[in-house]
Amino acid sequence: MQRLALAPRTRVALVSGRPIGELRRFLDVPGIYYVGVHGAEVRCPTGELRIAHGTDRVRAALPEIRRHLQQTLGARRGIMIEDKGVALACHYRLAAPIDAMTARRVAAALAEEHRRRGIPIALVFGHEVAELRPAHVNKGRTTCALLAAQGAGVLPVYIGDDQTDEDAFALLPPGTITIRVAPPNTMTRACYQVREPSDVHRFLRHVLESRAAHIARPPADAAAT
Repeated sequence: MQRLALAPRTRVALVSGRPIGELRRFLDVPGIYYVGVHGAEVRCPTGELRIAHGTDRVRAALPEIRRHLQQTLGARRGIMIEDKGVALACHYRLAAPIDAMTARRVAAALAEEHRRRGIPIALVFGHEVAELRPAHVNKGRTTCALLAAQGAGVLPVYIGDDQTDEDAFALLPPGTITIRVAPPNTMTRACYQVREPSDVHRFLRHVLESRAAHIARPPADAAAT
């Protein structure tokens, strides 16, 4: 990631459902975009932090939602409620199947109740997690906005392993190289599919090697002389 960030004519964005603060604890690379909570927050390479417009009403409703989730699910083993500031995630990867089903049902009921009140909130399912977040925020919209700011002549490459990355696969323009990291036969809108993160590492190394070879190659007129 550091080498990609330093490569000429290259912009790197780390797009995640995690908050930016948590992302930077895992991977702190100068000069890249950090997109947190599916696009609710964006940290630019300059260090500027942007919060998506229209999140105030959802943010105000989250404490009540969190209390309800904790009262209903907090005593069940394997359930974890994660507060992301502008979203809430209910993780049930370690829960018993009946408790995981209950977590999904409770999260769905809360999302529906708050939508009836006029709160623009969405319920999104990922890897063994149900997340309540602002309805207008997703990885695809934010990635497209970042891409538009780069101007013409850009070749986008988007790699993701989560169901929420499908929002980006669906919205990015034709010609984008989209890669889903998932088991074989996983339904996806990505153009390509690989099995494991190690496949992604190999792909990115090839990208770096190709860029380095292209930069090192002299122009045609220089070679002729």
